Amino acid sequence: MIYSELELPANPPGEVTLDRQRIWEGLEQKALDAVPYVEAITACREIARLSDTVFDREIELGGARYVERVWLEAPNRVVFTRTDGPVLGTITNEIVEHDGELGLRFRFALVIRPGDELPISEAELAEQMVGAYQAAVETTLAAVRTRVAEPAR
Repeated sequence: MIYSELELPANPPGEVTLDRQRIWEGLEQKALDAVPYVEAITACREIARLSDTVFDREIELGGARYVERVWLEAPNRVVFTRTDGPVLGTITNEIVEHDGELGLRFRFALVIRPGDELPISEAELAEQMVGAYQAAVETTLAAVRTRVAEPAR
């Protein structure tokens, strides 16, 4: 099993300050269309709406097709459970708070689907994923800051 956790401050010095609502809006947008947020995801579309807060999406990641069930747990967390694809498991994006300071924490627990083989080792996959998810956390926060800085229409 590949497990990792990464947490970054939401409001580092010198950056536009984000509140929980703004960060949540960014996570929600990322859940609906991950392409602008995760470089390795080249396609993302909703394929089934189960409720206002639960849907299935299909993504293309590293040339492979995945299906993920997405749970929106406003205003704190989004959970993605991979139900189909060569790597299965759960990914969590969560807004956390420590001593009044907001942060964004990504966790994943994934396994290579039995019977599938990847062209890289599990250790190499874990290393790639940690880098990709750190970039995704940074990109998510940057996208939210950009939206905050845009003038109201």
